[in-house]
Amino acid sequence: MQQDSRQQDAADETAGTFSRTTLTVRGYHLDGYGHVNNARYLEFYEEGRWEFMLAHLDLADLKREGIAMVAVNVNLDWHYPATVHDELVITTRLARVGRRKMIMHQEIHLGETRMGEVHPRSGTLVSRADFTFVLMNTQTGRAMPLEGEIGTLLVSLLSPEPQ
Repeated sequence: MQQDSRQQDAADETAGTFSRTTLTVRGYHLDGYGHVNNARYLEFYEEGRWEFMLAHLDLADLKREGIAMVAVNVNLDWHYPATVHDELVITTRLARVGRRKMIMHQEIHLGETRMGEVHPRSGTLVSRADFTFVLMNTQTGRAMPLEGEIGTLLVSLLSPEPQ
């Protein structure tokens, strides 16, 4: 399992496996009201999931085996508007592994800084989302049961909700 120091710090904070990704809001992320457009959050969350998957899964091996991870549902809540220059911290964890589907839980919080200064609302919850995925056999186009080696790997990545 490969982790950079940010991810290791995050893993030390709570039990389980998760990743932490940081990005800065740019002007092109904004809507006409001056805050991050709702559709951009899907992109931010995807960035966080890629970080998680690259750190914890052998994506090349899954591709060789004809396995694709496919989103089938998303539930997303917004809590506080992010604006230009905000540093955003995206946390991603695997919250549930069932027989045929898994749920990744993600949250976005305001980071510690904004334009090099301490952010007065650092740590504020901006958004949270649950993404439901299935593993798809790329040859048949059908969902696969989460069992065997891949099921064991996914269960090993489960992370309980932080206290």
